[in-house]
Formats: sequence, structure tokens, C-alpha cells
Amino acid sequence: MNSSVRTLVDTLKRVTMAPVFLPAFICTVCIVFLTACGSSTSVMSGDFTENTEQFEGATVELSYYSTTLEERVILGTSVVENGTFEMKYSFDEDVPRHAFLSVKNLEQRREHARAVLVEKNANYTVEVVNEPYSWIRVESDGEYAHLVDVPLEDVIEQRRLRDELIQLIELSRTNDQNDSPTTVDVEPAEGTAREPSAHAAVLDWENMSCEDYSGDFDLFRDRRFFNASSQESDEIRELRQELEDLHMRVYAQPLKDILNTSSDPVERLLVTERTFFLELEEIIPILEELQSELPADVVEERVKPQLDGLHAEQQRRQNNAALKLGTYIPNIDVTLVDQDTVRLRSILQENEIVVLDFWDNYCDSCLRSFRNYRAFYSEYADLQFEIVSLSFEGSFDDWRTMSTELDFPWINTFAPGGRDGEISTLFGIDYPRGNYVLDSEGCILKRDLTPEELRDFLGARLGQ
Repeated sequence: MNSSVRTLVDTLKRVTMAPVFLPAFICTVCIVFLTACGSSTSVMSGDFTENTEQFEGATVELSYYSTTLEERVILGTSVVENGTFEMKYSFDEDVPRHAFLSVKNLEQRREHARAVLVEKNANYTVEVVNEPYSWIRVESDGEYAHLVDVPLEDVIEQRRLRDELIQLIELSRTNDQNDSPTTVDVEPAEGTAREPSAHAAVLDWENMSCEDYSGDFDLFRDRRFFNASSQESDEIRELRQELEDLHMRVYAQPLKDILNTSSDPVERLLVTERTFFLELEEIIPILEELQSELPADVVEERVKPQLDGLHAEQQRRQNNAALKLGTYIPNIDVTLVDQDTVRLRSILQENEIVVLDFWDNYCDSCLRSFRNYRAFYSEYADLQFEIVSLSFEGSFDDWRTMSTELDFPWINTFAPGGRDGEISTLFGIDYPRGNYVLDSEGCILKRDLTPEELRDFLGARLGQ
């Protein structure tokens, strides 16, 4: 160390160690230290003493997904001991995040989970609500907590309606499964007559061109109460409506009001990140405005990914809507169980009518519709009618396993890439439901028919 530097260091030592400067020096060091290490500490605490048996030893974890890192970020963890827990964690971001709180008991193999809005300097309390359901509830003193706060009585009512709806649907499915495998759901009960649909009309097929089939139709996504096996009961429909009305009143409308009236870009961003009730045309302009109102890092991580996803969805919907009645289906290559590929057009040319039907392993209504198809497929198979089931399952092996179990009597195929693949984009698939009724040249004659409607059409077209 040269003499000039040594002199400067000695001078600083004497100055900072002087009694008059010592408190200020210590304060400065503390500020620098706290700034470097994160000065914001939040506390999340829970009292489960009334439910000790259920939650004792459970692991509590608070985390969120980072689109920048493409992984889950854990903010804090804790363990329930003697019925309580306390989790301290640091969160210094100026813009809050939607996070996920899980309380998992490995011994009981149960996990309770709640959405949480994580804010700087906010504290949280976690409680168990036992009447009439046992579930966790999180309350926060944060500035933006009002965006996720819902009156307890409304939450309980929502859970009651949801559970009642699930029970009714499961009962309906159980009754369906108890029917004979050869029972045709599309047939009317004994002593009743089903009114034929408009698809039962007999037309001058011989003299019609593809354009003659053009007309209006309801996209599958617009069929709110679509059921592949039968019409839902009035009781189920009424419950769905009641649940939707409550959701609109408690969740959707308040958030819509915020988007229409708030001048706080942070508040508006948080609403866009948790809403699914807005149309694309409504939410895209809001996000485009937020690009100039929020910090660059927030725009890069949270606004642009949303916009990119919505623009992609917008394109998919345009692709889907473009496949109108009276237009031609794209000529695609599909994969068979033995991993050979086949051209869709080659299947079409061998038949008079082909139904291209989408599905995956988790689409219950798709699987039920297959049972209906199976019931009348053999009646038309010798009349140049064919079904091509096209799966958008993410895993080829999972699809092949399910296909072996189902043992389709018709042509069963796979779309490479699943919902993220080229075929999915081409058809604008956002969920694996829907079908196309095609002629031998690939003209779209009908779209998204129920099994009842399909059988009406086949009877009219193929003369049965």
C-alpha cells in the first residue's frame, strides 16, 4: 500500500471511530447491509390447533412460477408443529405476484392449496374453515389484497354448489356406465319418440357442390351444455347456471369494474393475470396499454408472455373459424399405432362419409361419445362410412396404451406434438373436442355434431 492510500485509510478510521461519527457510521453500514440482503420481511402464520390431527407435521410451502426462469420459485417453507406454523420470507418486488400456498400432509397424502397474492411488506394469516367444509383460507393486510378477498359466505356457497354439481354429474355417469355396453344413448326410451334434428333432412346430394353445404353452425366451444352421451338433466343445468351467476357476481363483475375504472397499472395487471371471463378482444388492448405504464422488467416477464399467448390463441381461433361449412379440410398426415403415417386424403378417397373426431385420454365426454359411435358404427361401416379418431394426447405411449384399452373398430390416429403440434395449430384446437363430417374430397359437410345429430345425418345421407 503506497503512502497516500495509507494516509487516506488512517484518516477514515479516525473519523469513523470518533464518538460523534460512530452512530452515523453504524447506521449507514446497517442501511447498506439491509439493502443488499433484502429489507422486506413478510410473515405468514397459521393456527391449526383445532385440527391438529389433520395438519400436524404438514409441510407449508409458498411459491410462484417464473416465466423468466421457466421454473417454480419457492419463497418460503415451514412445518406445522403443535398445531401452528410461522413462515418468514423476503419479497422486495414493487409489483405483487400471484403465488400458490400448499399445505401437504405426506402421511395422509392430502394437500390443501390456495392462491395467494404476494406483496411487499404484507403479512398473512392462515386458518382452517370447518363449517361445513374443512379447507384453508388466507387473509392478508396487503394493499392489493382486495383483488382476491371474497366474503366467506360466498366462498362456502360456491363450494356447496360445486360439490353438489360434481355429485350429480358423477351419479349421471355411474348410471350411464351401469347401462349395457350395447345400449345406444341416442335411441329414445321405450314409449317415447325423439324429434329428429335438422341434420335428418334429405337433400339432393347428387347435385350439390361443396359450397352448397355452407351455412351457420355452432362451434363446439359455444355449446355450453354439450354432453356427448345425452342431454344433461334440468337439475344439472340449473346448478350450472346458479354457479355461474354466483361466480359472475362475486368474481367476474368486480374485476371487470376494476379494469374499466382503475388508473393503477399494477392493479390492472394483477386482474388480467387472474381473469378468464374476458374476451380476447377485451384483454389484448389492456395489456398493450400496460406495456408503456409498467417497469420494463415487469413488461418483459409478465406482460409480453401474456400478450404472446393471447395473440397465439387469437390466431388459433381464427384458424378454427376459417374451417367453415362448405370449405375443404387441410390435408394432414396422421400417425397410426404402429407409428406409420397415413394421409387423411387417402382415407377420404376410400369412403363416402368420414367423421374426423378429436379427443385425448382426459376428455370424458369424448370417450362417452365413442361409446355411442360404437353402437351404430357397424350399421354404416359397409356403406362407405368411416370414423377417424384423432388424439391430441401429449404422449404417444399414453395414447397407445389407452387405444389398446379402448380397442376402436374404426381408424385410430395420433397428432404428433399433441395440443402444441402443427396439426393442433392448423385446426385451432384449444381443447380436444369437436368433429368434422367430410365427404370423399374433404369438403366439410357438418361440424361438431352430437352423436344424436350424427346418426340423423348418416340415416339421411346413407339411406338408413
